[in-house]
Amino acid sequence: MARAIIMGVTAALLCVSFVTGKGVMRMSEWKVTVKSEQNVKVAFLKFDIPSAFEFKSAQVIADDGRRCRAQILRNFDGSLSVIWLENELAANSVRTYQVKVSTEPAEPKVILTQEGKWVRVTVDGQLFTRYYFTSEFAKPFCFPLVGPNGKILTRGFPVEPSEGETKDHPHHKGFWVAYGDVNGHDLWSERGKIVHRAFELVESGPLFGILRARHDWLGVDGEKLCEAIQEIRFTALSNMRILDLTQTFVATEGDVKFGDTKEGFVAIRIPDELTLSRGTGHILISTGHRDRDAWGKRASWCLYYGTVGGEPVAIAFFDHKDNRSFPNPWHVRDYGLFANGPFGRKDFGLPPEDVGSLAKGEKMTMRYRIILFSYHPTFEELNQLWAGFANPTSVQ
Repeated sequence: MARAIIMGVTAALLCVSFVTGKGVMRMSEWKVTVKSEQNVKVAFLKFDIPSAFEFKSAQVIADDGRRCRAQILRNFDGSLSVIWLENELAANSVRTYQVKVSTEPAEPKVILTQEGKWVRVTVDGQLFTRYYFTSEFAKPFCFPLVGPNGKILTRGFPVEPSEGETKDHPHHKGFWVAYGDVNGHDLWSERGKIVHRAFELVESGPLFGILRARHDWLGVDGEKLCEAIQEIRFTALSNMRILDLTQTFVATEGDVKFGDTKEGFVAIRIPDELTLSRGTGHILISTGHRDRDAWGKRASWCLYYGTVGGEPVAIAFFDHKDNRSFPNPWHVRDYGLFANGPFGRKDFGLPPEDVGSLAKGEKMTMRYRIILFSYHPTFEELNQLWAGFANPTSVQ
């Protein structure tokens, strides 16, 4: 999301109710002024709705007459917000938006459908990913990740293996969250398990689809270590697919310590064709380090780019400035592991620091963004995309 200063919000310009063939429909409208402090791309702007009505759709019109893609979001506390997309905001620019909400349902573009052992995510009928969550697997994960040009950007093995691809590290499944030392238990290599307990939200929408799930993290002995609330938001643009991950840990059972290891934390296993060692791939991080020199370096973002099926593709992975110990080291390998996490120190040559401890009852939230491209973004564009993610804005 983009750093922006809300200059002002008028009182509701319009608040009406009227009867339709489907019952009573309510509408409200506000005028919102926003100032961007820096150049950003793909800015998701947020306005908290000051009303108790169950609004279901939103329209946002910019001061130049453009209609921005917008959607109602239900927050963790049950309140509602309007999220809308600005493709680009210039530094020190001031924009005014007309924000309209209605109890009339919106027509979804990104559709989430629960189908047996997964939730299927589609964009205009085309597969984006599947979220696997049943006990058949040792942890929930997204697989495959499909780019905007239809190219698959995750290795098939072990979920859907194909002939000739590598078969190392069977715990590398698509896009996932796990860790190698939680109170001494290894959940990275699937000795311990991450068990799906319930969905709190599975929702389609015109701008994004969203799922929110509750997981138990279990040790190798089956004992519960902690709980996690995992929220993933799936957004589709013409030349990008975006996954926004918010992972909240709750120390429900007692103190929790994420130990000092490189094995974790949020990860993707890319296809062999895109890797540095076996394919067309290259690696770039925000410090300017490239390829094998990028491993273990602390940086705000990392890009893996190359070609798949002869077409340009790229995966950008963004760390959030509010994550513990930001910027964090990149566990990005030439063979295709693409991971980031705040807890590992010694393996990356960093001085000891306890950044992974939670007292009983304490919470810890981590945020990451993954963008799948059908082109190779520039260094400047990646910096602007990171700025658009790392500084969220809301109207209070």
